[in-house]
Amino acid sequence: MAFSDYDSFKQHFNLTEKDIENIYQNLKNKTNIAPASSEIVVVLALLYGLISLVAVLGNGLVILVVLTKNNMQTLTNIFIANLACSDVALGIFVIPFQFQTAILQRWVVAEFMCNMAPFVKNLSVNVSVLSLTLIAIDRYMAVLHPLHAGFRKTVAIVVLLIIWLVSTLSAVPYALFHTIESMFKLKDLPERKMCVVKWPSENFRTLYGAYLILLQYVVPLSIITFSYIRITCRIWGNALPGNETCLPRGRARNNNRKKVGNHFWYV
Repeated sequence: MAFSDYDSFKQHFNLTEKDIENIYQNLKNKTNIAPASSEIVVVLALLYGLISLVAVLGNGLVILVVLTKNNMQTLTNIFIANLACSDVALGIFVIPFQFQTAILQRWVVAEFMCNMAPFVKNLSVNVSVLSLTLIAIDRYMAVLHPLHAGFRKTVAIVVLLIIWLVSTLSAVPYALFHTIESMFKLKDLPERKMCVVKWPSENFRTLYGAYLILLQYVVPLSIITFSYIRITCRIWGNALPGNETCLPRGRARNNNRKKVGNHFWYV
């Protein structure tokens, strides 16, 4: 539980000045918490920076290839490029700020980023999960219903816009309810600013958490699992009719299945 001032802390726990001083001294004597050395900070900064750089450059190249190469602009690749867009946002707006918060245990960057970073993080997760779900549906239609019309490009673009709209609206509470809070100063402990979330009520937190579990986990996992199980059964589970005279034809068909399977997984 966080308290923004010293008096509210005392009042909440019904403590005297002497009680607080004793608690502080006991904690100080029993714990040996030292700040991270500059060498460790440098190494972690390089690793986090490398992760962020690879995420931005790698996914940026994917987007560039899909945009500039006409033969790469298939529906599946468009969905993958959409997934890459969310990962680029994650690399730019989330990873660096998570690093500085974890190392410094305080918020030292611009205050508006306290709202922006959690918002972009949640947005990126939403877009990534829903894009993977869309890819699973696209593969399901291509394998199980190859003669039916799948996603047309115009329909796919509309679906992607809907994904971004739903993802953005679902992440708005993270932007609204994150705030900078100055933690109370206790004796010689320095005061520090932290980026914390303050939900308007416990019911809102519970309902919003349940909604995100459904959006980011339960529904996508159910659709993806169903789609790929059906695809696997269709590719590998069909029994071949006929007798031993049909074995060469059966082997050829199995080879074709393997080619289809390999093409499916690496598209």
